[in-house]
Amino acid sequence: MNAPAVTSLFSLLPSKGASPLSTPGTQTPGGESPVVAPVSSTPNTAQDFRAEVIEGVQEIIDELNQADDQIAGYALDHIHSTEFVLTYTPSMTVQRFLLKAAAKRKFTVIHAEPLPNHYRAENLAGNPNTGPDDDEGNSERFLTSLTAAGVAVVLVPFSAVFALMSRTSKVILDTHVVLADGSLVASAGAAAIAKAASMHRTPVVVLSGVYKLSPVYPFDVGTLIEFGDPSSIVGYDQGSLLGNIEVKNPLFDHVPADLVTLYITNLYVGFHLSFHREFGADTTFRGGHAPSYLYRIVADHYRSEDMHLMGSESE
Repeated sequence: MNAPAVTSLFSLLPSKGASPLSTPGTQTPGGESPVVAPVSSTPNTAQDFRAEVIEGVQEIIDELNQADDQIAGYALDHIHSTEFVLTYTPSMTVQRFLLKAAAKRKFTVIHAEPLPNHYRAENLAGNPNTGPDDDEGNSERFLTSLTAAGVAVVLVPFSAVFALMSRTSKVILDTHVVLADGSLVASAGAAAIAKAASMHRTPVVVLSGVYKLSPVYPFDVGTLIEFGDPSSIVGYDQGSLLGNIEVKNPLFDHVPADLVTLYITNLYVGFHLSFHREFGADTTFRGGHAPSYLYRIVADHYRSEDMHLMGSESE
């Protein structure tokens, strides 16, 4: 597959030290640079720059609007009849993926209830307006749409995930961001689910648009975890308890790459799996990427100057 064409906005800016009085690489036969009249800034130059920026922003908007539907297009390659699929967090991406498969498959969804963080807007630090009606949706709307499509849905508490993992065919997770080493940052609880799946040899499939890929490597995992209001776990009215313990309420988990079996993105690619015995031998997936391959996708979508903005500013 040919790598997608990538154009950095930095290419639109003049290089340092470039003179506006001459064109680089042009000389007279005698070796002397010709005398060129100063080029004044014209409205066309500004208009061209503005058009490039608008086009780039529009491409990003189009990708955001189409990514979920493109990912859902691969659902029939990954979900099969009579399977038990475990999900977590009522994500719109996962919902569309399952609804697409439900059009031609009969399967069962085991949904682990993601309380308490996904129902408490005050927990989301820095974004007090985010709540049950945000992009994550809520479990009731998520499960109602699946039930209406004919999917058998079982709602279970988070504490029952490990016990039910042996009956689960695969785990489907959404992600907040995918890091360059193939690991990911997802809602709190995702790491425990991925670890339980690993112990039961259950495949973990992560759905992610390419726009969620980050060139960052998790050298310090602690900086990736955001914490919310601990009073949603232990109320301030329990003063005697608070005096003896320290309560932390993480909103996100870091899931290592070795706990993820497959990433499904909105990029079309045929991925051949012959080393994951969970799927069986000689299995081909469209839209799937191994975690170890994500660094190449990141390299295709980020240029070096785009990945070192702070370093460029300090020079």
